[in-house]
Amino acid sequence: MQRAVVMPRGTIVAFAALVLLFALTGLADPGLMLAFAPAVALLTLLTVGVRPGEALIDRLRARFVARTARRASSARRPRLALVRRPVGRDLAAALAMRPPPVRA
Repeated sequence: MQRAVVMPRGTIVAFAALVLLFALTGLADPGLMLAFAPAVALLTLLTVGVRPGEALIDRLRARFVARTARRASSARRPRLALVRRPVGRDLAAALAMRPPPVRA
């Protein structure tokens, strides 16, 4: 049987203030809230007394991983179009510019 978690009142107040600040930040800028969500989740776990290790993370990830692993397959390489690059006089003609018209 697990024992009850006893936290000092200061820790509870600080954690409640942090959660309130996080909620207000979420109202102001939802993108910022999404950026800070993993840090707040980790802080919540550490405050409650859960020390997430590699085994716990693997168990949590296993819940969301698809049961059947699909075999990796590579896509076919696209066929490249044949392109004729100009060389010599063709290159010079392709790069030649017409001068601006002469004003009368």
